[in-house]
Amino acid sequence: MRLNHVDLVDASFSLQKDMTMTVDNGRISAIAKEILSVPADEEEYDLSGLILIPGFIDLHVHGAMGADTSDGALESLSKISSYLASKGVTSFCPTTMMIPKEDVKRVLLSADHFKREETGSRVIGVRLEGPFLSKEKCGVQNTDYAEDPSSDYIRDVLEGFPEDLISIIDIAPELPGSGKFISEMKEKYVLSCAHTASSYQVCREAIKAGLHHATHLFNAMNPLGHHEPGAPGALLEDPDVTSELICDGMHVHPALLKIVFSVLGEDRAVVVSDAMRAAGMPDGDYDLGGKTVHVANGRTDFGDGRLAGSTTDIHSEFLNLLKLGIPMRTALKACTVNPAKVMHIEEDTGTLEVGKYADMVALDKNNNVRKVWVKGKLVYSPEEET
Repeated sequence: MRLNHVDLVDASFSLQKDMTMTVDNGRISAIAKEILSVPADEEEYDLSGLILIPGFIDLHVHGAMGADTSDGALESLSKISSYLASKGVTSFCPTTMMIPKEDVKRVLLSADHFKREETGSRVIGVRLEGPFLSKEKCGVQNTDYAEDPSSDYIRDVLEGFPEDLISIIDIAPELPGSGKFISEMKEKYVLSCAHTASSYQVCREAIKAGLHHATHLFNAMNPLGHHEPGAPGALLEDPDVTSELICDGMHVHPALLKIVFSVLGEDRAVVVSDAMRAAGMPDGDYDLGGKTVHVANGRTDFGDGRLAGSTTDIHSEFLNLLKLGIPMRTALKACTVNPAKVMHIEEDTGTLEVGKYADMVALDKNNNVRKVWVKGKLVYSPEEET
């Protein structure tokens, strides 16, 4: 495949104009100023007037289009994948809830099958948001299935599956057994501080033990206080900790988003959607983890004004950050290479450079998504649909 007249964001996140790119076997084979030759029967695209960026990566998404990861169904993952592709997301972590262990196994089975199909946005590993969460900070999660951290639990649900089918495990560091669990699992999985009532000091100890990521910072945590900084203080303070943020303007106040991005800088912020099955759907009532969530004007509410997931997507959040004055480079890195680094897959994706997967998005001058490729395969193009 050859892309001609390409203005692209390169590996250093600088804009290179009027370039040519070739793709071979799903990977970028060349980027150059001159026209590169390809076999006569190869696909060619003229990207004049468009800007090519790395594909977005969503590390935390439950569902979309009426489907949810916790359905444990191949059809549900397919719907979510197709929807995400239309939003410029080229890879994602389907995320569970606090659900019965047997349901977790069904999720893993569907994800294992879906990974072999590689249609639409691709699965880069299942994320377990539960069962190792604080009952005090569970929100809409079902506390009937809460458990203390246990490596035996992980081994049990993974029986018959490859270890790397799970990518991220959320954990409240104050729970009994957390320290032991972190020490045992830190080399195999991304361990993320989540749904926690942890104090600053307890969270600091967990970070020292090997926890290096934060799940939707500020949400489902004790607040950042001037006497007791809580988990947010510990997570923001440590230069080796990356932090997810839901950047829809509802989950974190826009003023705080700007402050946090200035603290995290270019390399530590990770934009996630935390979208539930109502994403891409009209307002109404939707199931989330066995509870009814009301959606009005895109805002989720499970009965008492508290948020329950979102209906946003990475592309919308990216545009929101730009409106807030976050520099393009910082916002784009938070949606692409930073999540790739969290997952330790930056050698394959996250930037546009030779040797990496051709996971890429073409935006028009208004930053609308016009084309999306996953491993060099065109998975979304509204022009071709019409």
